[in-house]
Amino acid sequence: MDKPTTTAAIVAAVTGVFSAGAFKFYEFFLNQKRDKQVEEKAEQTLYRDDLIKRVEKLEEEREVNLQKIMELTSSMSALNVQMEYMKRDNELLKMKIDSLR
Repeated sequence: MDKPTTTAAIVAAVTGVFSAGAFKFYEFFLNQKRDKQVEEKAEQTLYRDDLIKRVEKLEEEREVNLQKIMELTSSMSALNVQMEYMKRDNELLKMKIDSLR
């Protein structure tokens, strides 16, 4: 074999080995990058879903508490009206007692 042919064969062999290795390395690198992105996206999705559930729970609790506040306000108003009538009745009874004395 002559020297240029040998050199060409060696260059072709080295290029073949390195190109296959480079492709494998690049493929591995891209797979790792994609896996990392998928993992980060899954983590963000999990965090977002947790926040959505927490907001829904808080909104439900808010509605229940607002309903309770409305009921308490209504009861308080009714008690205030009763108290006013009781004050009037009390005054009338005091006046009757004073008139009997």
